Amino acid sequence: MTAVAPVAPAVRVLVLDDHRVFTDLLAFALDATPSVSCAATAATLDEGRRKLAALEVDVVVIDVHLGEDDGLTALASLAELRPGARLIVLTGHPTAAGAAQARAAGASAYLAKDTRLDDLVDAIRTASPERPRITPGLPSSPLDTLSPRERDVLALLCEGRRPADIAHELGLSAHTVRDHVKALREALGARSQLEVVSIALARGLVPPRRP
Repeated sequence: MTAVAPVAPAVRVLVLDDHRVFTDLLAFALDATPSVSCAATAATLDEGRRKLAALEVDVVVIDVHLGEDDGLTALASLAELRPGARLIVLTGHPTAAGAAQARAAGASAYLAKDTRLDDLVDAIRTASPERPRITPGLPSSPLDTLSPRERDVLALLCEGRRPADIAHELGLSAHTVRDHVKALREALGARSQLEVVSIALARGLVPPRRP
């Protein structure tokens, strides 16, 4: 009689991201992937901590910005809650500085959100702090990650303009300006709009205004 090889347990993943459509799609994709399962999803850092403490989780996939919370800063506390869990950081604006911060906090991967699903799954299965997966070709300056419109918003913020005024001047909706400010916070590692301006001015990262 031929012995049946034991089936390895699935890697249990907690997805922590405040974009619910992205979170639901990723959870669905993980559940459809052999040897991987989505143990839970969370939209806030507090919710993520509660679920991480209550559930058996092998890997945490975490966005850099979770509303007003900073995913990179939260890595240490997540590691304390579940020391054996590996941490996979996803970001819409990957930078060399962000990668260095993630690695220093013990993350197993620092990947762009447009990473191919199979590459993300491979990182979930095999990446470790000793052999981390880092998005290649990271820009060294945060400005390199910004779209032209995000640069416009940053320039106006640094002039002391309010988001409502920026929306009017650039012909954008208030929601779109808020999205651009969130992208700026992520690119500069800032926790607030005020800190975006402070970091940009301190580092000489104020882009010139386009005509």
